[in-house]
Amino acid sequence: MSTAFVLTGGGSLGAVQVGMLLALRDCKITPDLLVGTSVGAVNAAYLAGPGGADARLETLVRLWQRMRRQDVFTTDLRRWFGAARGTQPSLFAGTGLDRLLQGNLGYDALEDARIPVHVTATDVVTGQGIVMRTGPVSSAVRASAAVPGLLPPVVRRGRTLVDGAVGELDVLAHTAAYGVTDIYLLPAGYACAGPSPTTALGSVLSALSLLLHRQFLAQVRGYVGAARLHVLPPLCPLSVSPADFSQTTALVARAHESTRRWLRSTSSRSRDGASVLALHQHDGRTPGKELTRESLSGARRAS
Repeated sequence: MSTAFVLTGGGSLGAVQVGMLLALRDCKITPDLLVGTSVGAVNAAYLAGPGGADARLETLVRLWQRMRRQDVFTTDLRRWFGAARGTQPSLFAGTGLDRLLQGNLGYDALEDARIPVHVTATDVVTGQGIVMRTGPVSSAVRASAAVPGLLPPVVRRGRTLVDGAVGELDVLAHTAAYGVTDIYLLPAGYACAGPSPTTALGSVLSALSLLLHRQFLAQVRGYVGAARLHVLPPLCPLSVSPADFSQTTALVARAHESTRRWLRSTSSRSRDGASVLALHQHDGRTPGKELTRESLSGARRAS
């Protein structure tokens, strides 16, 4: 039996995946293959690094607890003016993310990872999604997380690459093709119960998180691979913006508890993945109360 973890993107909501990873460890579920997109690539690449699996996960928790928005999105007014004039390719330089990766991953090339790790990105010229399995790990992860307009694209082997959430690539089909018996999808989720984003950074990251969530929902609906697919429920309701790095400790703790409870319940074996990921809304008359998939279906039948 072999197991793959697939980690999606979602900005600061990548902290949710760390809680999910803790719950999977508690239930003795460990990966033989890691596949990551955007912030999911950051988590996957770190988890695949040197050292024991438990120690690696614990240091990932501490890394997220220390992380702040300026560690990745460092304000530089001169660069912003340059981006507005068309002389810079992005609002942020990407040096913060590079320092974070170089200082913490602990290995240089994807092929040197303790666990095989695949990183997705998008060819910005063709729109084709690609998977990187070899070569420098830092540039691969930076490419996967290069949100267009926010972080600079990365050139690898003559191709200009941006965030893996943008391209056309069936990540689940790619993962199943490697002959694993079980795939665990770890969705970072999207802010489903909060106010609309009020900043440019928040708007871009929220839109990209929603785009990637919809892509994986379509992939789950169309999944026909031989491997058993387990879709971990994203946090809901979730009012944290993917641009807000101040809530990571709470997100890790909440995802740890909810995912562990789900893994140990019969619902983890009876619910289909599409219903777990289904887009939904919350009842504005009762803040924080979810209109469940069942109640929405009933409302449609009543109408």
